[in-house]
Amino acid sequence: MQDPQMRDPKPSDPQTGSGSANTSGFRGAARFWERGRILYNAILITIALLWFVLTWPHFRPAMTLSALVALAVLALLANLCYGAAYIVDLAAQPLVPAQSRRRFRQILWVMGTLLAILLENYWIADEIYPDAANGGPHLFQGSDAMIHIASNMNFPAPLAVVGFLAATGGLFLALASALIFWFARKPRFARTATFAVAGGAVFYFALLLGFSAFSHETFLARGQEKYFCEIDCHLAYSIADIASQADGRYVVTLRTRFDEQTISPNRPKDANLTPSPREVHLIDSAGRQYAPLAIRGTPLLTPLKPADSYTTQLEFNVPKDATGLRLLLNTVPSWPDKLVIGDENSLLHKKTFFAL
Repeated sequence: MQDPQMRDPKPSDPQTGSGSANTSGFRGAARFWERGRILYNAILITIALLWFVLTWPHFRPAMTLSALVALAVLALLANLCYGAAYIVDLAAQPLVPAQSRRRFRQILWVMGTLLAILLENYWIADEIYPDAANGGPHLFQGSDAMIHIASNMNFPAPLAVVGFLAATGGLFLALASALIFWFARKPRFARTATFAVAGGAVFYFALLLGFSAFSHETFLARGQEKYFCEIDCHLAYSIADIASQADGRYVVTLRTRFDEQTISPNRPKDANLTPSPREVHLIDSAGRQYAPLAIRGTPLLTPLKPADSYTTQLEFNVPKDATGLRLLLNTVPSWPDKLVIGDENSLLHKKTFFAL
């Protein structure tokens, strides 16, 4: 007599002709998504090439080494975002029947790719194209600052912000998936989501600490500017004058300037920009810090329009035995800054000072 189990084979997936075991788990997801990754990258590369070829020679001045580095990082971030599909896939597997998984993945792939196409075209049309003829400073502001100017970043600022947001969103999704799987009594999926969290965290912190390790202390002479990059590097600060008195007081005149060369031609020229909160300290060779006793002139939080500038007088009281004085101007530290790749306030990152 034939075994009943042999007469009732496991139903196969009508889309693939294989059993549900071939579509479930991480391996089943990887089989679909890694094949789709090839087409995903081909589409995004083709769109970028079409912009480049059809508008030639508009982009020729922007073809610099820093631009190519930034494009490579953008491509990496696009693929990291693509990896978020694994989280959605693994979270949906207990809810989607085996015979419907392929169709579900196809719909998810199309939606994600359309979103990537929309974001790519927006970024090129709004951020890259207007400034390409001028060497592309608006797009590659962070990377240009890293190579050509002193700033509070040694990593392209737009990519640092996008990377932080992507890492935060991925962490939330992965942890939520792990909890859902755990309470649904799916320990294997919960472990997979946990490994995804651990792997993503290792990769992100490797970048964070790597750029901190490659940073170095920079000392700017009078008149040299330090740019501040939040998303764009618009504001530049420099020391216009230093007055020292016999009683140990120092009056430092700080100039704040909105560099009009860093904005898109499409940006309204009368639109104000309010600086982020800044903190200022004098630091001596022993590491002692001195906060300003008085601030005169235009406050540092005064909004500016492109090409505007103003000066602020900062008065310090410094002991007579203090040597090696330098001024540190930085954004008031907050918790996101410590986890933004390349930010001056990030973990173990070196600072850019003004020498007195």
